[in-house]
Amino acid sequence: MRRELLLASLLFVAVLGSRAPFAAHTLWAHDSVLYAGAIERGFHVDDDPLRQRPHPPGYILYVASADVAYAGGLGSNEALIAISALASALSAAAIFLFARRWVRDAVALVAAAAFAANPLVWQYSEIAYPYAVLGLGSLAVAIALRVARGRGLAPMLLASVAFAIAGGFRQDLLVLLSPLWLWAVAPLGWRRAAVACAAAALGGLLWLVPTVVLSGGIDEYAQALASQASYVGEAYSVAAQGAPAFIANLSATTWAVGWGLFAMAPLTVAALVGLRRRRDADAIFLALWTLPALALYVVLHIGDWGYALSALPGLYIAGARVLERVIASLAATQRAPAIRAAWASLVVAPGLVFALGSGPFSATAIARHDGALAARVAYVKANYAPRTTLILTREDHLLVRYYLPEYRARQYDPEPFTHASRRMRTSRVERVVVFTEGLTPERAGDVRRVQCSKGIELVYLDVVPGSVLEFRGERYAIASPPP
Repeated sequence: MRRELLLASLLFVAVLGSRAPFAAHTLWAHDSVLYAGAIERGFHVDDDPLRQRPHPPGYILYVASADVAYAGGLGSNEALIAISALASALSAAAIFLFARRWVRDAVALVAAAAFAANPLVWQYSEIAYPYAVLGLGSLAVAIALRVARGRGLAPMLLASVAFAIAGGFRQDLLVLLSPLWLWAVAPLGWRRAAVACAAAALGGLLWLVPTVVLSGGIDEYAQALASQASYVGEAYSVAAQGAPAFIANLSATTWAVGWGLFAMAPLTVAALVGLRRRRDADAIFLALWTLPALALYVVLHIGDWGYALSALPGLYIAGARVLERVIASLAATQRAPAIRAAWASLVVAPGLVFALGSGPFSATAIARHDGALAARVAYVKANYAPRTTLILTREDHLLVRYYLPEYRARQYDPEPFTHASRRMRTSRVERVVVFTEGLTPERAGDVRRVQCSKGIELVYLDVVPGSVLEFRGERYAIASPPP
């Protein structure tokens, strides 16, 4: 194993090193601010969006991991990114070691490097978001359960505790991987399976108790969980919203998985088609690892492209098994060129798309986000008085509150699948700055546009104090002056 561990270590170092040049310099999104707040002001799950540190269900072990980096001298953004980068490097090393169960070392190395070089995976290891940790947690639990299945009670107890503890990093892992856990404990029989369940429950208490205590007690924490679950179910689920939600969720999930697989997609699709004809333990394992998560995202909600990382490690291993069969079918003299071709198409090409491209998952996208946020923040500070300025935001509301705390900010976020109108009164305001791209004026003449820096535009409206803004979908207009 020394050679394999050396290769895994070198892969870990290479992946971790590749993240350093492209790390984001600003917090990425709404939830990033909540995690930063938990690091800077203490962990506290709350139902009130203005008091969440972070939002339900909390992810206390994820926050604690970033706390360690923060205590070591990193800023909150840098600490969160360090955890993401570390998780992606550990995932690549683990994919290599685990894939060797089915494929030769050269193919396992290609699969692991392809995962790390994928544009979606790479981007989520460069920003203050927990989805690289979600991917690592899914991979670690899957490995533990596959290794423990059929080996008796003691290994399954350890795997069950690991499963429960992973929930402290991402509680959704408990839902997404519960079918896999049930399959893993099934050979034990119901008595010993009950013991494994008790071990998992005890493991979960390691993070649940401090989460509840730091969040004000069981009643407050339960209320926050119930409110979050109710909102997601009512706003985004197929059960509540019907066909429009199904189409939106399916499109978003397919888009995320497509980007997450990139050139590996044909191999993975071939693997999934092959699973339909097989009933062996490995086929069942891969299906239960990857498909329940994707199905849940379609029928309930996929809140961010990064959720796809919960299934991607398993999909890459499934694709590697097909690549192994292709390599094995070739003549001995053709195998080395085929491996080189796999490196070029599955690793180098996606890596170049991230590093040099300008797509939605790229170093350019990260730099564009950093530049636009910094330029707009600097322009607002330099040109608009906090006392008479209102900043209109959408999904970037908490980013504005974080970087411009002295300004008043109001959020307008159109509800999905509805076209309801809303009104907002601008009391004691002489200027409304539209910070978010995508909100469109009903009449172009209502707004003025300024260039914050090259290619970065900011929109504002001069208003009479007390004017009313009306919103319809993505559009807004001055509905009426004050009486």
